[in-house]
Amino acid sequence: MGGTDSDVFDVRFYRGSQNWPSNPFLFQGPGQLVIEPDFLVLRGSSHRSFRFPARAEQRVRMVDVVNVRTEGPDVLFDMLTVDGMREVGFSAADADTAKAIAKRLPARWTPEFEVAYQERAVFHDRIDYWSPSTPVIWGLLAANIGIFFLMWLQRHGPGAFSMRTVMGWGSQVDAMLRSFQLVEWGSNVGRLTLHGQPWRLFTSMFLHGGLLHLAFNMFALWQVGRLVERIFGSLRFACLYLLAGLAGSMASVLWNPHTNSVGASGAIFGIIGGLLAFIRRENSGVPPTVVADLRGSILPFLLFNLTAGFLYPHTDNAAHLGGLAGGWLAGHLLARSLHVPGQARA
Repeated sequence: MGGTDSDVFDVRFYRGSQNWPSNPFLFQGPGQLVIEPDFLVLRGSSHRSFRFPARAEQRVRMVDVVNVRTEGPDVLFDMLTVDGMREVGFSAADADTAKAIAKRLPARWTPEFEVAYQERAVFHDRIDYWSPSTPVIWGLLAANIGIFFLMWLQRHGPGAFSMRTVMGWGSQVDAMLRSFQLVEWGSNVGRLTLHGQPWRLFTSMFLHGGLLHLAFNMFALWQVGRLVERIFGSLRFACLYLLAGLAGSMASVLWNPHTNSVGASGAIFGIIGGLLAFIRRENSGVPPTVVADLRGSILPFLLFNLTAGFLYPHTDNAAHLGGLAGGWLAGHLLARSLHVPGQARA
């Protein structure tokens, strides 16, 4: 940082994702921020398709900068344009530098942004008060990944080698052995589940047919489950997950009794259903801005995955729909209020 008429900061730009601030200039990587009396100058590498990055500079009038805020080392603001507002973000060296940058930018918030910003802050204060950690999610991840690893060891151990020697080698044999193993470990098969082995409704929730199946489900559980556990609380969340998973397993075996069904997706759809039920309740303690944010992110996810389930023949959509419905009902039963004692409810 230097100069008498301007301040220069080293920053980092991102193309944007769920966890990183974006910018409309397609800057990516190291860059500079120059703060002048009347302009904000952003310098960086503009990435272009099938071409080498090009160094570029963008000048933003200070009068067009509004809604400046920081999130750790990240600095974000909105830029007024003829087409409306566009969000600009980048990362500073650390949180203190980010705050120093923000202090040098205009302190103007639009009324709509101020309401939304305050409501999001209140929501995070409430879930921090009630549920600062997510132990159940960690336990579920460990259980699913651990069981998959143990099954992998069994398939590749000495017994599996001798079985392949007898039956032969190849993808069909491997698929057959994997199917037998899933049944042995507790998959949801109608001829067994409906005839004396109902415990398979539970055990099948922790089994997965392959690495991609496991990875997709665990990623979805991690993305959605952390917030849902903090909203419901760990004990209520565990009950929600269990009830939704059982509902998904029951729907699956009743709709497809001849299918060897496994996976946590029914329970994952269920916690999404529980979340939708929670935010629908009056006096839930979830502010309107956050309700709109959650619906805007959840509904496209549900629509995409349910549509893909009908198009892709090996997807167990019955488990998804059953888990979603079971989670919705369980969400109403297990919901609590997030209002903090002594905090204003307006």
